[in-house]
Amino acid sequence: MQDDDQEPPEVFDPVEDYPWRTPREIFARFGFIPIVPSLLDDRQLSGRLWELLYAAAASRFFFSHTDHLSDREFYALLWDQWLDEPTADIPLSAETNTHTDISAFNALGLIAEEIWLRYYADEDDQLLWRSTEPGFVFPPHQDPPHDRDRFLPVPPIPLEAHAGWLPGDELPPEPEDSDPLGLAAIDREIAAASDDVPVDLPPADPIATNLETSLRASEPDTWISPAKKFEEEKTPLLPPAEITDETLTPILWELLHQLALRGFYVLHTDHLSDRDLYGDLWHHGLRDPAHLPGRNPRGGWFHDFLGSWGDAEMQLWLRYYATAAERAKHATEYPGDRMPPKETPLFKRDWRVPKGPF
Repeated sequence: MQDDDQEPPEVFDPVEDYPWRTPREIFARFGFIPIVPSLLDDRQLSGRLWELLYAAAASRFFFSHTDHLSDREFYALLWDQWLDEPTADIPLSAETNTHTDISAFNALGLIAEEIWLRYYADEDDQLLWRSTEPGFVFPPHQDPPHDRDRFLPVPPIPLEAHAGWLPGDELPPEPEDSDPLGLAAIDREIAAASDDVPVDLPPADPIATNLETSLRASEPDTWISPAKKFEEEKTPLLPPAEITDETLTPILWELLHQLALRGFYVLHTDHLSDRDLYGDLWHHGLRDPAHLPGRNPRGGWFHDFLGSWGDAEMQLWLRYYATAAERAKHATEYPGDRMPPKETPLFKRDWRVPKGPF
């Protein structure tokens, strides 16, 4: 079994340096076994598909060109073909991503070439193709019937990239030699001198009594409770009491996916059952105001189910999440605290819940 904690060499060849296993075998190592498609009704299928896609992303498998397939067709293709295709079992510490182009699989009675040409080839692709086969007859273009690709999990951004400029950021600062006459320094002196000049400002708004109102006043486009955001977007939410045990897990994964699309991620959930997790989100996580930037390369809103890390939450952390080294350090620093016995959480979910961009 490949040790995901081992440090890979600086230079490695996936084909030569690591064993090859199927994604199904890799998932089984984490205790995740996808469900047979025929056992899923239409209400369960979408949530189980997103559960599988986020499990794949957690193992650094990512997909593209899926919009020609329905949820059921895509899930069935993953089950019947992709899950059993051997791949290099590279440790996660190598930060190496594996990309699978789903249009490269035969489906819908079409061969892979026909699928790509019909649904995904653009004018540049056609020009390139005709440069080598001028007489080739392209199938008529069709827009893919489904809209999924833009919502798929994407590879995390390397941490070192966060020190630099990313698309969507404010423009990077100009180089130092962009002001050869030193006019910027004069502008700063003028601005400093003007600080003492009275300026007529509009009257300040009265202090808001409601936290959400106050936060939305400062950043009205991003501070909002997820429940209100869903309401505004007409995204349905079901109360826990109306969800059967059979559909609870798929609906939970649909919710986690929808939250991730808005930049909302969860932490420390493995001590909670699916129903407890959904109920806690329904009653608290979805009701509290949050900063929802959408899928943002710089981060998002992280909802920690250990809450404010009071005494009770610290006991949960020590029991279920702290490593042996962390428990030993805590015992040394806080000798008066009770040390609970170490237990493995009953629910192994955190490794595959939607993650932020880094």
